[in-house]
Amino acid sequence: MYINYNDLKTGINEETLSVITRNQNNAEQAIREAIAEVRTYLCVRYDIDEEYCKTGDSRDATVFRLVRDIALYRCYAISNPTSMPDIRRQNYEDAIKLLRDIQAERASLTLTRLDGGSQGSNYVKYGGNQKRKNKWV
Repeated sequence: MYINYNDLKTGINEETLSVITRNQNNAEQAIREAIAEVRTYLCVRYDIDEEYCKTGDSRDATVFRLVRDIALYRCYAISNPTSMPDIRRQNYEDAIKLLRDIQAERASLTLTRLDGGSQGSNYVKYGGNQKRKNKWV
């Protein structure tokens, strides 16, 4: 797996992690869900399967942090979502915002791009120029 139970300890106190997961099965389920969620955002433009094969320090720090934060959020959601700290919810929302920015090509990663990368975004920007003030008042 891309990250394991010990990797989760880098983002949370070990005692807190053991309380919210209760056993490693819950943590492994949360990790699988987080990996799948990150894959859905990144698989169109990046070779995410190549990244998921890496271990240790060869992993991309941003992808590792995104998966870890989402997995910790899922651990709380599995065990007791009513006692989730605000910082954990904020980290999750920040991770999802960054993933959406990457998906919309407003941000990028240093991962291998599929098919040599896209030649532009398939998103259409709409709107107009800012209105001018042409009156002498």
